[in-house]
Amino acid sequence: MKIAIIGAGFAGLASAYFLLESGKASVTIFEADRVGAGASGVCGGLLHPYPGFAARRSSRAMDALAVAKQLIRVAESHTPKRVASHHGIIRKSMNDEQKRRLIDHCGQWGDIERVEDNLFAIHSGITVHSENYLEGLKNAVIKMGAELLIQKIASLEELKGFDQIVIAAGFGIREFPECQHLNVKFLKGQALRMKGSSPMGKSFISRGYIAHLSEEEFFDLGSTYEREFLDDKPNLEKTKELLAEKLSYCKEAQVMECRAGVRVASRNHYLPIMEKVAPKIYVFTALGSRGLLYHGLYGRDLACSILLV
Repeated sequence: MKIAIIGAGFAGLASAYFLLESGKASVTIFEADRVGAGASGVCGGLLHPYPGFAARRSSRAMDALAVAKQLIRVAESHTPKRVASHHGIIRKSMNDEQKRRLIDHCGQWGDIERVEDNLFAIHSGITVHSENYLEGLKNAVIKMGAELLIQKIASLEELKGFDQIVIAAGFGIREFPECQHLNVKFLKGQALRMKGSSPMGKSFISRGYIAHLSEEEFFDLGSTYEREFLDDKPNLEKTKELLAEKLSYCKEAQVMECRAGVRVASRNHYLPIMEKVAPKIYVFTALGSRGLLYHGLYGRDLACSILLV
């Protein structure tokens, strides 16, 4: 079975991996720019079961974490660069309701611990260096036989020679008529890459995040969460303005660069959208703030659905 995948971010590469792992498909990945050019490549990299302001434990979290860890191991074996830090993540509760939920999780799940009044250590948390992870996963799928083409697909008519097509183009889905019915929203996030030591010593979540990139001498500070924006390009001055309070805690660090991407999220729920939208055509999008948590699990589910056709 010949499969075309549009997009080489988390969703596209995870889908490619599980399709190829089956031994029943050949895969060609089309990427308009470069691997991880969209939101995946600038993701803060905080992988854990408790994202979101409500601090609820995500659905299917145990399975999702297991599959994400599987793909991290695959990436680590296909790049010499550091892919992930397994030292946990600190989360600060921002109100009493968040604190109550996090305390409940401590008693129920065992992978989170209250360390101070409003501070919780998520022991299952992993900080992923998104660019290195994507590079490793790309190398893995190419070694498995995938073809990666840097080519913009303007119309699915260009892919009529394929048996099945997966649109995993992130913000790019807005250009495809087959995706216009999806009830999604777009959210621009900008972050600053900082040179110096992280003030917390490990990754930290409150109203925003600090992504501590293991032993490297830099960390990411984010994010701006812009619901209204003109383009998906980085804007350093605006980002520094919107992150001014967070920057005040990092006076010893230096701004290296501004990074930007646009997330796609469902308006109805926090789960990704993975569905068949037309004969031979699937869409895998709306990973939102849980892209790292769900890309592997839903990529595996998608592969199973396609191979059963």
